[in-house]
Amino acid sequence: MAGPHTSRLTETFDLLSHPYRRYVLYYLTRESEAVGIDTLAAVIANWDGDGTKTPPGSGRRDVETALRHTHLPKLADAGIVLFGTNADAIEFRATDRFDRILEETARLDGYMQTAPSE
Repeated sequence: MAGPHTSRLTETFDLLSHPYRRYVLYYLTRESEAVGIDTLAAVIANWDGDGTKTPPGSGRRDVETALRHTHLPKLADAGIVLFGTNADAIEFRATDRFDRILEETARLDGYMQTAPSE
């Protein structure tokens, strides 16, 4: 018998199942202002070239396309990010259900939280 929070837990794990979505959340949680999709794509292409899904050099444009058409809409539909159609202002929406889980997945992914540059 499924508990009352099973669907939320399943949705949370689904949202975190792809590295691009996790990388978006890691990056956005350390930023104090909205970022553009070009910034996110460049950062994720750099991180991703270090060994997840895309070989190095496959490009920021491929990452940007995946973010724009798949990953950011999925995070926005779940209420985790604010993502407009122009993608120039992407923001993390703080939620209680992601705080601890993001911290743990970042550790498991080997992501080192650093302070945003000023």
